[in-house]
Amino acid sequence: MGKLLVALCLLVLASAATAVPLAEKDKALLAGDWRVGSECPAYPDKTTAWFTLEFAVTGGEIQIDDPGVQRRMGIVESADASGTELTLAFQDKTRWTFHRSGKDVLVSEAPPAEFAGLKGAAFRRCRGPADRSALKLEPDAIAFFSTMMPPDFAMFYDAHSKQGCKPEGSYVSINFVGPERFAITRGTLKLGSKGGPSQPQDSKTWSIDAADELPGVVRLTITELLGPDHTRGAAGRISLVSDGESNLLTIPEWDGVYRRCSIHDMH
Repeated sequence: MGKLLVALCLLVLASAATAVPLAEKDKALLAGDWRVGSECPAYPDKTTAWFTLEFAVTGGEIQIDDPGVQRRMGIVESADASGTELTLAFQDKTRWTFHRSGKDVLVSEAPPAEFAGLKGAAFRRCRGPADRSALKLEPDAIAFFSTMMPPDFAMFYDAHSKQGCKPEGSYVSINFVGPERFAITRGTLKLGSKGGPSQPQDSKTWSIDAADELPGVVRLTITELLGPDHTRGAAGRISLVSDGESNLLTIPEWDGVYRRCSIHDMH
């Protein structure tokens, strides 16, 4: 019996040792938009569970949405593989383990506790990360402007507002991170009832088709996205003007001046 226990222990240790960190090229094959279901919709609907993964800019970021249950964004600290098993470890010490089932299909085996209902769900990689080649930006600019960039997760609020960084009133959010697309949104935030999160009102979103960084300004080529299917509308150009020190952003074409607020500033 003793020899059997020893053999079993060695087998477990050997299995654990086979889990190795994914190389960057393998992480790139995971990046993008993953959806539950056998087919990928032309534009993702709001009824099926999904997650996105980004590695190229953030080093590791995930967004998860189980509609009507839970939504979460987190930092991916590691991605390890052992045979057909894939494990994502998050900054909050939780994990999500998958089984690879063919090309671009991940079956959820052990999700984080708040997403327990996704155990056994098969996710299909519907879209890879958007092409970044038209974004001529230095890392500092991406970190300063991007709502999706840790650790600040910056938002921009009306600089004339007396509310400071309170999520209320006119706002602009900018996504140079992706992974599914690059976009800029502006609108108004209304405080939620009974202490709930602020809700966007009258928001409009434009895809960012190109970005060129010049001293003190980033020039954007944008296209308005219309309706729930995000049909492409009119194209245009706007300028993001900032000295990088005052935390102020001016968009002359929109006649707007905004204050940069990190997630730590918001209250």
